[in-house]
Amino acid sequence: MTKPIKIKTSDIAVAAIFLSLILLFVFVPINIFGIDIAFIPLIAIFIAADVKGLGMGLFAGCSFGLASLSAAFLRPNPFSPMFYNPLVSVVPRIIIPIAVYFMFKLVKKLMHKAPQEVSTFAASSASAIAGVLTNTTLVVSMMVAFNFGKTYGGTVIGKAFVLALLGGNFLIEIISCAIVTPILCVALRLALKIDRRGKRTALSTAETAPEKAGIGADTLETIEGSAEKEGGDPQDETEGEKAPENEE
Repeated sequence: MTKPIKIKTSDIAVAAIFLSLILLFVFVPINIFGIDIAFIPLIAIFIAADVKGLGMGLFAGCSFGLASLSAAFLRPNPFSPMFYNPLVSVVPRIIIPIAVYFMFKLVKKLMHKAPQEVSTFAASSASAIAGVLTNTTLVVSMMVAFNFGKTYGGTVIGKAFVLALLGGNFLIEIISCAIVTPILCVALRLALKIDRRGKRTALSTAETAPEKAGIGADTLETIEGSAEKEGGDPQDETEGEKAPENEE
């Protein structure tokens, strides 16, 4: 019989946070000194894949893709018609977390002898670079494949258009993501007590046993206090009962 899939409340909360960040920065663009900061949703995807695994990364990537598709209709610009095609706006964003996740795992495996924080920082930085390259390569390739030679807003989709996209913004994306992502990733993994294997660090048996049995700390103290009032250690009573047998 197939076991039902269990979804933790904490995972739902984390997914909601990633979704809200992606929607915020997709529909409310930020422009600093003439530079469009459009890569912040990418950082959310990178962190989701590095900290919570491939499943959460795919959720974030799919959310980003659907948000991009929606933004093309709700917040149009001269280049929006190119993003009406899901192969341009959605599919590349779903592939991003796959590249990020496996790059993170690869670097962590290669640096298994290094301190955990160092290997996590390096793996997250490398995975962020892989994610930016994947996003840019796939999106630009799809844009050119379906729109080559067409004109949008007075711009012809061709070699000059591709070179312009691969200019300053692309380098800023790589540098920013490679620095910001590992800082947030290391901090979150430490806060969530995630070990090298990507699992939460287990508490000691003494701390977890009462919780697994559904017994709270207050209830446990009450039980122990009652046992002491009723006549001390049960082990002493057992020895007292066995004593007459030994005398016979």
